[in-house]
Amino acid sequence: MIFSFSRLSLYEQCPYRFYLKYIEEREEPVTKPLALGKAVHKAIEKIIAGDSFEEAVTAGIIEVDFHPEVEREEIEKLVQKAPVQPDMGKTEVHFELPLAPFPSAPRIQGYIDLIVDGENETAFVDWKTNWKTYDVFATMQMPLYAWAISEMRGLEEVEGNLYFLRFGQKCGHTFTIEEMENARQWALEQAREIEDHLFLLELESEKVDRIFPAKPSSACQHCPFVMECYSRFARLA
Repeated sequence: MIFSFSRLSLYEQCPYRFYLKYIEEREEPVTKPLALGKAVHKAIEKIIAGDSFEEAVTAGIIEVDFHPEVEREEIEKLVQKAPVQPDMGKTEVHFELPLAPFPSAPRIQGYIDLIVDGENETAFVDWKTNWKTYDVFATMQMPLYAWAISEMRGLEEVEGNLYFLRFGQKCGHTFTIEEMENARQWALEQAREIEDHLFLLELESEKVDRIFPAKPSSACQHCPFVMECYSRFARLA
């Protein structure tokens, strides 16, 4: 398995939901927040590529298969707040890297929304359509992506910026080697734990509820598997 921040984060949040989504490959509904974020990202990407505003927004709508809850006007309002211009940097930069320097090390991949190379520094941006702002250290995503860029570019410092489009607000930080290394170590530990549990699952598949246990939290209210999970959790209690 090639890991990603979203996979590792979901496992940390709830191992059972991780199991259902990525091991059993259960489909989750495409919610409005997910579809809107995807549409806005595509539109911004197209503007940086040189498309007109109208063309870019249309591309965003097409990207999410004309999701019934995503309105053109809302996409336009969010995209208008993005401080972008044609050819300002590289968009949707893919990376796939080992999390440790040995052949069997877990690998992680991701897509970075925007990388801008200046004369003296490299910065990256992650566009957010959330209704709330938060700090770059609220999750491991930003320091982990900074680590990935440092590995690809051989850098000791990487500037990362969360840009909250609803508020036109940027939250930035220049990540140090120590901060990036902490993120890499977190990802490695999560990935190794998942690999260990997958090995146990092969030996004792009937114990899936204990190998990948449910972790009840406030996130349950947004989980599509909440009723199934509740019945299993109650039975084991």
